[in-house]
Amino acid sequence: MEKFKEQKELAGQILHLTEAKLLTRLRFLSGALTAISYKTSEEKLLFAAEKDCISYNPEQLLRRYQKSPDVITHAMVHCLLHLLMGHPFCHQEKDIRLWNLASDMAVEYSCMELSGYFLSEHYARERASQLERFSDYAGGNTAEAFYNYFLESDLSEEEQEGLESLFYLDSHKYWDVPEKSAVQGGRKTSGELTGNSDEEETPENPAAGAEAPEETARKEKQEKKWKQLARQVQTDLELFQRRQGIRAGSLIQGMKPFLFETVDYTAFLRMFAAENEVLQISDEEFDPIYYTYGLQKYGNIPLIEPLEYSNLHRIREFVIAIDTSGSVQGEIVAEFLRQTVRVLHQTASFTDQVAIFILQCDAQIQSCIQIHELKELDEYIDHLELYGFGGTDFRPVFEYVEQLLEQKKLKKVNGLLYFTDGAGIYPEIEPAYKTAFIFNRDDYSSPKVPEWAIRAVLTSDNIRILKKNIK
Repeated sequence: MEKFKEQKELAGQILHLTEAKLLTRLRFLSGALTAISYKTSEEKLLFAAEKDCISYNPEQLLRRYQKSPDVITHAMVHCLLHLLMGHPFCHQEKDIRLWNLASDMAVEYSCMELSGYFLSEHYARERASQLERFSDYAGGNTAEAFYNYFLESDLSEEEQEGLESLFYLDSHKYWDVPEKSAVQGGRKTSGELTGNSDEEETPENPAAGAEAPEETARKEKQEKKWKQLARQVQTDLELFQRRQGIRAGSLIQGMKPFLFETVDYTAFLRMFAAENEVLQISDEEFDPIYYTYGLQKYGNIPLIEPLEYSNLHRIREFVIAIDTSGSVQGEIVAEFLRQTVRVLHQTASFTDQVAIFILQCDAQIQSCIQIHELKELDEYIDHLELYGFGGTDFRPVFEYVEQLLEQKKLKKVNGLLYFTDGAGIYPEIEPAYKTAFIFNRDDYSSPKVPEWAIRAVLTSDNIRILKKNIK
């Protein structure tokens, strides 16, 4: 016990010195560094990023510090960047082992950019080479980009173990990312992963289970805290980049998915709802007391007739435009339409009789299909065939909708969804209906849109709203 007390005291001094060095060299991390706390752990791990602190084993820390003080500095930055990038707060189901690897590689890419500011030696050549290589393969250096690439590439067990050994610095055992029910490709689960055998550390995640409401509230509070810190770091970093030329673009990119405002797709579609008269008793205006009294007094004559019509928010006239100029093709479009139809069926967002126009367009209108009932959408998706594949011009769709309005085929458009993968030519005049440009991208960025439009990104995980100022 006395030995552990001495080790804890000495380890605390090392952490204090390391933090002071980082505050001097990476000043844009000052808010996050001062907000983090540390607690000791008897488990044989160097560091473990929890949602409100960093756990460490004093004995492991002293042993590693004796070998190289830079290891402690590096591991501290590594843990801190996990929290700023929101990796422990991921709410989407993941292959845990792949998510752990992708998160470590995303953090290490930022460490590679910043290594000259907090490491006395150059970043390891092998790690740098692998990071550049897989960043090119994945088309980005965020955890999401690496993860999506790993899912599609089907890494061999040998290659995956090699990457895990190369990039593993901290334990992820306190993360509670929801795990997929079936792990693809027969990969080991996180509990079977051995990690760095030299240090006897095992990256793992606790089994998901039901939690109390107060625990959920606590986690939400922690996530909100780290989002605020990430925004502060983003602001400070942009200032430091301009003044001191710090190269940290990957850190800014890595925080973007965490800072994006997420809106459920159901709520997103409801933005396009409009008041239409639906046959339904209005409970708010129906008084059963007088109604039943009349029936009792006069037999079958109620004193007050119930109001059978109420105004509900339902979608009746809707336009879905599909950009067929680039990579928005085949199954990508079908899945977008399937998800849209699924939400509409579940929420009863449509009235019985609808007018849905599905337009395909590149630089000109290539196809126009009118849907009168939701079940027709299912048939359309099953036999989907795309046309076009030329340049990108958004204007023909808006011109065509105006023609439909002039021809009385549309009376009042409740909304237009434009599904695209890149920039195009926008109309100069704001339309009279709500419009959203939904960009199919996994890099959490999208071209600018006019002020009157809603801009959104449809990733492989969910739809994330970037702008919600609906007029």
